Amino acid sequence: MVGLVLVSHSRALAVAVRELVLSMSGPKLPVAIAAGTGRDRAELGTDATEILESINAVMGDEGVLVLLDIGSAILSAETALDFLEDSQRAKVRCCGAPFVEGAVAAGVLAALGSTLEEVSKEAEKALRHKEEHLNATRGGGEDAQSAESRPAEDSFLTAKVVVRNTHGLHARPAAEFIREVARHNCDIEVRNLSGGRGPALAKSMSGLASLGILQGHEIEIAARGPDAETALRALQDAVASGLGEKVTLPEALPSQAVSLPLPSSHGPIAISGGIAIGQLFFATAANAEVPMDKVSDTEKEKERLWKAIEDAKVELARDEASLRQSLGKEEAEIFRAQALILDDPALLEAAEKSIQNERENAAIAWQRSFQAVADSYESLEDEYLRQRAADVEDIGHRVLASLGIRRREISPPEQPGILVTEDLTPADVARFSKESVLGVICLEGGRTSHASILLRSRGVPAIAQARSFFERAGLVQPSKSVIAAFDGESAELWLNPAPDKLRELRERKEMLEKEVERMARLSNERAITTDGHTVSVLANLGNAAEATEALKHGAEGVGLFRTEFLFLNRHDAPGEEEQYEALRALREVMDQRPVIIRTLDIGGDKEVPSLGLPREANPFLGVRAIRLCLNRRELFRTHLRAILRAGHGGNFQLMFPMISDPQELRDALSELERVRATLREENKAHAWPIPVGIMIEVPSAALLVDQLGPLVDFFSVGTNDLTQYVLAADRDNPELARFQDALHPAVLRLISQLTVTAHEHGKHVGVCGEAASDPIAACLLVGLGVDELSLAPPLIPKVKEAIRSTSKRELEALARKAQSLGAASEVRALPGVG
Repeated sequence: MVGLVLVSHSRALAVAVRELVLSMSGPKLPVAIAAGTGRDRAELGTDATEILESINAVMGDEGVLVLLDIGSAILSAETALDFLEDSQRAKVRCCGAPFVEGAVAAGVLAALGSTLEEVSKEAEKALRHKEEHLNATRGGGEDAQSAESRPAEDSFLTAKVVVRNTHGLHARPAAEFIREVARHNCDIEVRNLSGGRGPALAKSMSGLASLGILQGHEIEIAARGPDAETALRALQDAVASGLGEKVTLPEALPSQAVSLPLPSSHGPIAISGGIAIGQLFFATAANAEVPMDKVSDTEKEKERLWKAIEDAKVELARDEASLRQSLGKEEAEIFRAQALILDDPALLEAAEKSIQNERENAAIAWQRSFQAVADSYESLEDEYLRQRAADVEDIGHRVLASLGIRRREISPPEQPGILVTEDLTPADVARFSKESVLGVICLEGGRTSHASILLRSRGVPAIAQARSFFERAGLVQPSKSVIAAFDGESAELWLNPAPDKLRELRERKEMLEKEVERMARLSNERAITTDGHTVSVLANLGNAAEATEALKHGAEGVGLFRTEFLFLNRHDAPGEEEQYEALRALREVMDQRPVIIRTLDIGGDKEVPSLGLPREANPFLGVRAIRLCLNRRELFRTHLRAILRAGHGGNFQLMFPMISDPQELRDALSELERVRATLREENKAHAWPIPVGIMIEVPSAALLVDQLGPLVDFFSVGTNDLTQYVLAADRDNPELARFQDALHPAVLRLISQLTVTAHEHGKHVGVCGEAASDPIAACLLVGLGVDELSLAPPLIPKVKEAIRSTSKRELEALARKAQSLGAASEVRALPGVG
């Protein structure tokens, strides 16, 4: 795959363009940025050294395309090329295409596996197609039809279809259209019949953009080649269904109270599935006003701001950890993206300048700074990027709250009903109960907001962007009660629905609830393959409060209990009694079900202010987890005492993370034995003997299972860390996304090897990493010989269902085939996978 390097004077611009490119092409495209100079790359300029590093980072067999913005970027890039070997330089192309349009066009084609020459040409076409489109709009210039020449008409089969997407064939649906085109072995072109433009090559992002296809436009798709008929049918269906976007046929809003969906350009969008029926209540809440007071001590005020930002980071880390534990990595990543906003030097510098030069207080200086950034996102054309404005505002208000400026709070209704509000924050959703809030209608908002994620995870039906609907209905703050109903899957909304419609909706709601109940019943059954092999499925938990919900989802126990939650978001380490009480509460909920307690796993991506850990250049390769505990033995002993005491009367098991070799394990076991002896001398009840296992995260441990086996009772594979260490790729670096898939054959081979060796020693093997939450990966792990899976509770029913749908023998054959391949993408493309 061709890699892209974005060279810009502005770091912020390069980051935004990369985000846009990846949203079009998919996360596996290697895209690096080389932008800005000075401290934290906050100053305008380009750096030849960074360009060289970026080229090397994304260099593959197909080469690298370098896109440049202005002026010295060209000189810096040419300087960087001089340092490459001749064989590498021949695989690098500097492109003069417009920076944003060229990057998007190149990214889509590169993701399809096109050559460097094809990707470069597509990028360079972007400007020409844009000029032609603008000239045609102004009534001048040549017609777009001359941009592409079509062979003889009779050699093509054609089909027509109306585009129903709200914003027409804009970037995201165009990218999906191109991906569908790439699946077929034929030449395909597109005409805009309504706009009189075309043809354009169907695999060209810039070519499709030049056609100016809007909602309601009829297009003609022409195909020639072996797959022509199949391709036309597939593309017709894809366009008609919205190319990955929710679409509805335009409808006029009836003048009566019963309201069908508005035209899709003005109607609500789906956020969270389910049907809600109830009385509307309108919530009004606002943030507290920010004071305008001037300050005399500017340095002190800047310190206030710095501390507030640090407090917000701690809060974000806590929320991310909680969400990662309850829902999984993908949902939690949005909190990490928010944290990156706080690390933007331009944002902080703007606020500091206002404090220093204008003597503004920290709150108003910070508000103006983050609001300017949010406004810049709001002005962008792309919907996905506009949604990032909500992230900026949310993180901005987190800091304001740390400065004492109260954030808005929306109280739940006094009686059950449907909430109508401008928008929601995660804190708002956390306060709601499904009993009081039957559904949520946001006048603004979007599907990718934090609140939307939480609404989906909690199963609360919701739609957003409904302002136009209510304005057309003349309903902003009703003077009398209004009954509403909506479908969170289709975004259909009715006000005061007619009796027959209300009856139909209640029947649909009842059917959906029965399906949820059916899945819940199935989730409590064992995961047994069609040929009788049983796989234990447990839950990953971050605190005792999640245990009850885990049991409802069908967890057979706890395969990973993360104890670090006790240490987060505080400035003092918890004592033995506090840890004991928290773990005792878990034991009481789980009764005699197995509970694997992982000892403190701090360091790497987890920062804990209470421990005063020094910053490390490579924290994932530094003093973390068991290494930290063995460096701070008093802390470790207190921790072990609490675990052993809390486990008395239950079924606790102990697991050490980040074990690298037998000596490290012996040191940990020695501390455990010492703690046990002390508790016995004090005559304090405690769990003993207690099964002990280790996390297999470090490749050395995976290769030494034969020596570690006699020392432990079980093994549990942490696929997140094991994958990053095997492939030498930071799991938090988005530019290395393709190396973060645990289905990479190298990782699968290592897991297969360790399961065979562990079973020879009579020890069972579990997996508690993210891979266990992926039904595809989970099934492959079973084929590799894994005995136990532990995952985020809401995903347990799907994983169990996937295991029940196939046989152990089929999974073993699939696992053998997967290990013979060369990349994770090839594994996921295997028949029977996905």
